[in-house]
Amino acid sequence: MRINLEPIGIIKKAGKCSEILIYSDFEQLVKNMMSKLSKDETDQHSLVVVHKNRDTNDIHQVQITKTHLIDRVGNILKVGKIDANDDSVIDVRLECNGFITTEA
Repeated sequence: MRINLEPIGIIKKAGKCSEILIYSDFEQLVKNMMSKLSKDETDQHSLVVVHKNRDTNDIHQVQITKTHLIDRVGNILKVGKIDANDDSVIDVRLECNGFITTEA
């Protein structure tokens, strides 16, 4: 079964890191996610990113990648390296203390 999903952004390689550009229609997603972050610099914040699977030989349409959040500038999330480039982002969730947020 194939499901058509609307992407909320795109992944771009940026040197040793990756950047997730969230489309302006979904900017509230970024604002909500950032409001849940602790102000404590020692907290490690991980993101769970659901994106298009670029392996066309795989029957799975999507791939789930866990990475860490480095920085945010507007609608751009700078994250650890993701093995994807120009892949559509379907969802981004924040993981804090082992729990994935139910709403971003």
